Parts: sequence; structure tokens; C-alpha cells
Amino acid sequence: MRAGLLAVLLTLAAFSASASADEDSKIVIYDEIFSTSGPVWISVSCLKVGCPGMELVIWSDGVEESHEDPHLVQWSGQVEGNVSWQLLVDSGTEANDLSTEVILSRMDEWTEHADLPNIVPPPGSQGEYPLINTTSPCQLHFCGAIDLLSEGVLYVGALENQSDKDAVMVVGDPGDVILLNSLRGPSEIRIEIWQRGDESKSLVDTIERTEMEHYFEYPTQGELWVRLVHSAEEDYSPYEFEIIRYDDASEAPDGGELTNPWSHGEALPFYGDSSLLYHGHLAASDSQGDSLLIASGAKMVLEPFCSFTDIVSVEIVLHQMDGSSLAVGSGCAEEFETTEQTVSVEFGLTTQGRTAAWSIMLRSLEPGDGSLIGDAPDAVWELEGLDSRWQVLSLGAATIEGSLDAFDTTDVFAFSVIEENGSYVRVQRIGDSSVIFTLMTLDQETGEVVNSTDGSMMIVQPGVHALRIDWGQDMIQGEGTEEYEFSLPYNGPYEPIEDEFVDLSDRARGFYMFAGFMLLTPLMVVLWWNRAAIFSGAPLASDIEEHERRRLRRLRERLSVALSAESIDEGEIEYSLKQLGDSPWRAVAQDWGEPLLRHMTEQVEICVWKISEGDAVLLIGIRVSEVPWEMAAMRIHAPEGARVGISSISPRRLFQEDEIFLDTLSAGSRVFLSLALEGSPTSLGFQLSGLVAGEPLAATPNRALDWGESE
Repeated sequence: MRAGLLAVLLTLAAFSASASADEDSKIVIYDEIFSTSGPVWISVSCLKVGCPGMELVIWSDGVEESHEDPHLVQWSGQVEGNVSWQLLVDSGTEANDLSTEVILSRMDEWTEHADLPNIVPPPGSQGEYPLINTTSPCQLHFCGAIDLLSEGVLYVGALENQSDKDAVMVVGDPGDVILLNSLRGPSEIRIEIWQRGDESKSLVDTIERTEMEHYFEYPTQGELWVRLVHSAEEDYSPYEFEIIRYDDASEAPDGGELTNPWSHGEALPFYGDSSLLYHGHLAASDSQGDSLLIASGAKMVLEPFCSFTDIVSVEIVLHQMDGSSLAVGSGCAEEFETTEQTVSVEFGLTTQGRTAAWSIMLRSLEPGDGSLIGDAPDAVWELEGLDSRWQVLSLGAATIEGSLDAFDTTDVFAFSVIEENGSYVRVQRIGDSSVIFTLMTLDQETGEVVNSTDGSMMIVQPGVHALRIDWGQDMIQGEGTEEYEFSLPYNGPYEPIEDEFVDLSDRARGFYMFAGFMLLTPLMVVLWWNRAAIFSGAPLASDIEEHERRRLRRLRERLSVALSAESIDEGEIEYSLKQLGDSPWRAVAQDWGEPLLRHMTEQVEICVWKISEGDAVLLIGIRVSEVPWEMAAMRIHAPEGARVGISSISPRRLFQEDEIFLDTLSAGSRVFLSLALEGSPTSLGFQLSGLVAGEPLAATPNRALDWGESE
């Protein structure tokens, strides 16, 4: 009997030791905890053939659940409070071998707390029905403050059982464009689009998950309802769908609906060598269509970039300085050239009974002259005819660049003299260009040329005068482009000599001595303050600053080496990033140099650096001000070109496609992240969003990072 009992105990001990060894061999990939109220779904799938030992462990409402499978592990349930979860795998599986999806409530207003109706209510019935009332804050190229992850609503709910359906009304007006942008969940869920009026209701369309993004127009009569339906074999099934309403009453710069032709004031700006990327939407019932007016200039070769979600007809018209218009063609497939009088380009957009989204941008294939959009004029303006076609230069150190060719042999700029008696003016040629400069002073009453030089020093009276730049005589006609660069340095005002000056300095010798003593007093104070460094060799503050710079330089080198190594040492990378976070923000910014992108507000400052040339690896620094950010998230997106994704992140954070969940950013904290990107976008946009003082807030740089040039 005792021998048998001893054998049983030895067997149990051996089994316990074996189980403990198995658990110790597993690696914790994710270990997360969050607080929420509503449906939750956590899913992790293996991107390889299999991930041995993949196990999802959930702790919710004091209950522990475990799900193990080498291909897919998931859990769903209703949570009121905290839920924590771990993902464990056997050695050999890393985070980038896994795909993680999470659904949870981010805003109580957009969460199903009470069961939604199973059907769309009968026509004409009255009641307090659940509503989704949202409007996109985005207009053409600008987006105001938006919620955490969407410019619309991310609605979270759950289908309780096989027979449960959820119907909810969407607020809007005829002419609005609705976008069903995404639909997620563990089961095969589809969305039905319904129209309900006083006398009838009807099923308009059924949208499967694979058909997202789906644009459609708000019903011309009655209400819009969406109804979620899943497979009859499914039980409890959380879901999340994104719906955005684009209000036609707020799509124009001055409010109201975009008209065709343009009737909204001045043209939209053109910056440098391109315009911004402008967005809009056409409703199926909008027979008039939309238009877009973008500022342009003279003799430009322009390349349009257009993107549409459905068939859209495009007409392009040039607007001239004299008020006339010139049609240049249809469609966006070909380049076109502006005339000497062009001031803007208008796109007319129409669609035949289809609802579509559009995006348009203009890019110049040649740089403009100076800061002008396009080419500088070839002649001096007529009397009182100076307008925006001529750039007015100020005397100073600013450098002006331009170019001439066989078809553009002359450029004319204006420059202004504001001193009462005039100024000394000359042209400072930069580089070895062979162009000819001619400074011309103009009579301010008649506009006639009263004097000129070849760019050498001359006295110019107050007013606006001209600088002409011509193709040089020794330049080969008809070959290539000649670039030029110059400045108009300030040489001081012209002061006519009227009186003879007498040296009376000896009368103020006592004052000079007193002034000299007073000027030397600060030097004595400085010497006294630094007496320890001067006489005993104590370190100066500059020595300490130099030590900090050397430390930051070593950190940067260690980080670059760790990221470029064949076997990436995550511990080394995380240590370097933590050391950067503990360093003074100003010192880090000075050591890493000018960031590719900087965005600074009262609440936060964001800087983006490229860690090494040729690699798609970014260093993102976030400095939080006096108020913490809760439920913070960052989105890296591609305004144009191919989509961008995140292949890895250090330190480890929960991310999905192009979104990173940062949790809480404490007041005064500094966070540095290393991101490895995938995809081939031509530009990158960044957006930090979260709750600040209980209010949703987003920090979005006003320009995108040109990723093509930065690579």
C-alpha cells in the first residue's frame, strides 16, 4: 500500500515538473491590460505555416480562459471593467510572425450597451430609436479635430446569438455621401442598407465585408438605416464598423456645396512644385457636379494626379489674367502647359448617376522662377500695371533662383526701395551662370527707364524698380536650360553729403573713459564667476554640454548599428531609445539634426527623423506638455501612392496595419519609437490622437512627408 502511494506521488511530481518545464519554454509575445465597457474581441493569427504552442490567455471578471491553436486563437465576450490577456508561443515565433486584431469600445456613445432592434421599424412608426449622428470634419485638404481613430464613427456592438440582428438609424440629409469604410468581427457579417419613409421601407443594398470601402448617397426621401446580419451558425459575435458622413452643406471653402463652375472666391493655393492633395465627393443625384480651382502661373508644364472610386468625367480649363478661359482637354491622363496669362486651373467633375469620391493634385514638372508659381514675365509692367505675375524683391541676403531656355530668354523681377533718400543697389551673382543682369530704375510717374547698369552698384530712388535677366550672348541658343542664382544685398541707404564734419571727440574724453570702464565691468563679473575654472581647472558648463553631446552621439551610433545588423538586438534598441527619452529634448533635437517633419502645438511636439539612408526605418519623438494624453494612438498613413504598413516597432507596442496604440502618455514625458515601414508610398502622413483633459484631440502636421525624396 505504501509502495503504491509512493509511486503515485513520484508520478505526479514528475508530471508537474514536465508541465512547468513546458510553460517555462514559452515566450510571452503580448501582455496587455485595458479597461472598457462593451463587447470585446481579441484575435491572433499565425502568418507562417504554423506557430507551435500559440496560446491566448484571458482574465476577465475574475475568470481565466485559455485558447491554444497553432493557426488561430481568439476570444470574445462582454466586458465591464478590466480585461487582461497574454499571448504565449514556443521559441522560434516572433511578433512579426503574427497578425493581431482587437475590437473594444473606445467611446460609450458609439457602443451598443442595450440590444439594438432586430428589424428596421415599420413605416411611419414613432419612437426613440438609436441614432448615429456624425459629420466628417474634413474639407478639401483640411481636417479639424477628429476622434481617436476615425473622421466618422467606429461603432462597436455584438450579435448575441444566431437569431440576433442589429438595426440603427444614420442621421443625414439628401445629397450627403455616406462611406462604409470597414467592417470587422470574428464571423461572416454583412450590412444591409435600408430606406424607411412614412409609407414604406425597402432594402436598398447588401454589403459584404469584402466590398468595403463602399460609397453611397443618403436617401432622397425618408431615413437611412443600416442593419447587421451574420451567419445562422454563429453565436455571440462582436463587430466594429466605420461609417462616415460627408455633409454636402460644408464641402466648399466658404461653406455650402461645391459648385460647377467654381464660385467660392480665390483659387486654392499652390505650394512650391505642387498643390496640396484635395479630396471631395460626388453624389449620384448631383447632376451639376463639383469643381476645383487651383492657383497656377505662366508657362508651366503641369501633371495632374487624379483618383476616383468610380467613373468620373473631368474637364480642365485655364483661367487667364484678362478674365478669359481656355479649355485644355478632358481627363487627367496627360500633361498640359499653361499660357503666359494663366493664373489658375479649374477641374470640372461630373458623374452619371454614380456616387464617387475624388482626389486631385497638380504637380509642376519644372521649378518656378524665384517664389513665383511658374515663369517670371518677359517684360516690364506697364504704368500702374504691376500685379501678382511679378515677384517684388526686397533688398537683403535672400537668394533668388530661376532658369532660362531657348523658349524663355528673359525674366523680369521687381524690387522695392523704401529708404527716404534711396539706397545703394547691386546684383550679387552666385555661381558661374552666363546670364546677363540689368538693373533698371523707373520713373515712378511715367514708368520710363531713367537709368540702368549691368548689375553693378547704383543709387536707386524710393519706389518699385525692375531687374531684367537675359540669355547670355555666349550661351548656345536652343540647347538645354541655364539656371541662375543671385541676391540683392542691402548696402545701406544713400545719404547725400551736405555739411563738413569736425572731430570733437576730445571734448568727451571723460565720458569715453567712464563708458569704457562700464563696458569692462561685465567682463570682470564673468572672470569672478569662472575663477574656479581659471585658477583650479574645474570643468566649465560647456565641458558638461560637450559630454552630453558625446553621449548622445554614441547613442545615435549604437542605435544605427543595432538596426542595420543582420540579427537585430531588441534589447540594445530598447535601451538606446530609453536613454534618448531620459535625455533633454533640446539636446536630442540638436544631435539628430533637422527633422524630416516637425509638428508643435501647446499640447505636444512631434519630430520625425530617418535613422539611416536607404532604409525605411524612422525615429519618431513625442514630447508631451503639461497635460497627459490618455488612450493615445498614432497613425502613419499614405496620402498618395501605395499603402504603407508597419513591419516592426521598438519598443514593442500593439499595432495594426498603420496604427499604433500608445496607451497613456504622461505629462512632461518624452517617448521615442523606432518604426520599420513596408510598402512604397510617395508620401507619409502622421496623426497623434487621444483624450486630453477628457476631450478627444488630434495632432496632425499640416504637410505630408515626401517619402520618395527622403528615401
